[in-house]
Amino acid sequence: MARWLNIPSKKKRREEDIPEPYEIVCVCGVSLSGYRRKTPYRHACQQCEETYFILPRNSYPAPKPRKKKKQLPTQQQISEYILNSPLVARLRERLEQKQAARQPQAAQTPVAAKPKISPFELPPPRTRLITPFRGILAGIVLIIGLTGYGIIHSRNLDQATEMLKTATEAGETLLKQGDLPGANAAYLDAFQALDTLGRKDQGANEIRQTSRELQAITSQAVSPLFEIADEAIAHIKQSDLKSWQSLFDVRYAGTWMIFEATLIPLSVDAETETPRFRLNLPVLLDEYTLYLELSSPNFLEYLEQHPGQPLIFAAQIAGFDQDAGQPDAGIILLNGETAFLWSHLKLYEQLGIQFDEFHDRNQIQTILNQQTRYLGLSK
Repeated sequence: MARWLNIPSKKKRREEDIPEPYEIVCVCGVSLSGYRRKTPYRHACQQCEETYFILPRNSYPAPKPRKKKKQLPTQQQISEYILNSPLVARLRERLEQKQAARQPQAAQTPVAAKPKISPFELPPPRTRLITPFRGILAGIVLIIGLTGYGIIHSRNLDQATEMLKTATEAGETLLKQGDLPGANAAYLDAFQALDTLGRKDQGANEIRQTSRELQAITSQAVSPLFEIADEAIAHIKQSDLKSWQSLFDVRYAGTWMIFEATLIPLSVDAETETPRFRLNLPVLLDEYTLYLELSSPNFLEYLEQHPGQPLIFAAQIAGFDQDAGQPDAGIILLNGETAFLWSHLKLYEQLGIQFDEFHDRNQIQTILNQQTRYLGLSK
């Protein structure tokens, strides 16, 4: 078995008679040529005596050629074969006969043929806006959003509850110590916490009322009415009304004033159709008169229930204007949206008011109790 290559085939024995030449170029440049033998041998160069090993003739049989695989028919060949089959040819003939029979009928009842539309002019395919996948995705996003909002809202409520308790206790302590700015800051935090909690009960309204009164006390106008009137006269004489109005807005707009006065109703403003009231506290100087007017206050119902009675309230300064009927008179405009009725006597006493026989403490207490009942607060 191991010597099977030594037994050449018949075809190989016939090919052995054919010589196999070789040619080698020696290092000295001489060409060495000859024929291969059955066994290997060495060929020596006659010029430089360099020897070369010559391989014998090939004794292996030539490999047999591989058989080609049968190629399967392609899809095009199959389709052509089916279309050219006798059965398909008969069906095509019958279809052509039916179309030819229908043509005379179509000629008798002509119908307007629809114009052919180019594929480039076709409208884009409609896609469904709401699909099951989009619906599920939207539901997941909605659930995640509601869950996140619920968690954040719950945390905000917990923080607001804790802030309300801490700020109220701190405000009461600072108020007893007489630290009005510190108490104002604490009650402002409590006010914001109440807005977050959305509380409208009596206790919440009392905290809001205390916060408003402390804010009005700590943010009062830097000058009293008489000094404002003197400043208005001097500035208007030196420059003009517009210059004084600009300076007035910078110094006094947004600050608070607290009044104990009676409101006199004026004619309704034709432009805004809001009710206007003038305080019976005119500042009378030799050359100038200063009035105070309040437009559309928040306690209109109280004024209707107690007309002509004195009241104690606070309001922010809105601006300065010249009286159209009197050229030597000015008007300080008060913001009715921020105006509120006073309630606490102890905070009212923090303004430094001195009670005497002309300014009776019991009378002030009666006015404040009446306003407290209107506000729905406890005495």
